[in-house]
Amino acid sequence: MSVLPDTSVWIDFFRGTDPAARELGRLLAGEPPPICGPILAELVAGTPADRREDVWLALAGLPFVDLDREAWTLAGELAYDLRRAGETVPLVDLLIAVAAVRANAALWTRDRDFLRVARVLPELRLHRRVR
Repeated sequence: MSVLPDTSVWIDFFRGTDPAARELGRLLAGEPPPICGPILAELVAGTPADRREDVWLALAGLPFVDLDREAWTLAGELAYDLRRAGETVPLVDLLIAVAAVRANAALWTRDRDFLRVARVLPELRLHRRVR
């Protein structure tokens, strides 16, 4: 089964300070995990300009999950369903969840928002327990 690492896991990897860094390193040595636009954008937005090239080089060869019109529509529907249940999840997180489902990958994250997303998107599989 493929695994799509969330932004938080990539941050741990680039810092090299967490066991997640070693595990993601092993994944990268085998079948490269996919990445999607929202994760790429979050990583670039949080990376100082002088380090962006290193991040870009690390991510450039990864399979890319494109989000088409249907994916964007699904993310909007999920946001609506969550709001009707009294919960709000950032749209970026909803797009990442949709990308994981589209890639047939388990989402590897530490973000608790995805536990709420899984309630309205039952196809979403989580790689590891969210802390």
